[in-house]
Amino acid sequence: MPSPPTRHPLGSLNQVLSEVIDLVQDVKQAHRKIPGADVLHPELDKLFDDLRAWASLLMDQDAAHGLSPLAAVTTVAGRPLANLWPGTPTDDEVRVTLVEHLSRLRQNAAEASGALGDDPAGSVLADITAGIDDHVRLLRA
Repeated sequence: MPSPPTRHPLGSLNQVLSEVIDLVQDVKQAHRKIPGADVLHPELDKLFDDLRAWASLLMDQDAAHGLSPLAAVTTVAGRPLANLWPGTPTDDEVRVTLVEHLSRLRQNAAEASGALGDDPAGSVLADITAGIDDHVRLLRA
């Protein structure tokens, strides 16, 4: 019986990049749906900034390995936009959804980090995982 094909560790890195791009869209949507004076806005702004920084770091890792992330990851323009919160969501609804998405991202980033071992991309993913933990903690507070 043949063994299943192994997944290249950089494929895991690009999966995390794809999820980060999805979360950028989610946070943009949350920002539009929540009233401007809401207390959640500063956390959404910080999360958005961190997601953009993480995407840049992940694309840099692809480039350092001689890969083009655009060859492996669909751009924002090519992604369907899901309406996560029809109508006007409550802060709690937004928080719960974002925590779920961040938790899934964290799990995949941690797995990819482990698969990359001593590669510098593994360290970048570990740092992203720590940043996700900070955002989850703040969103749950």
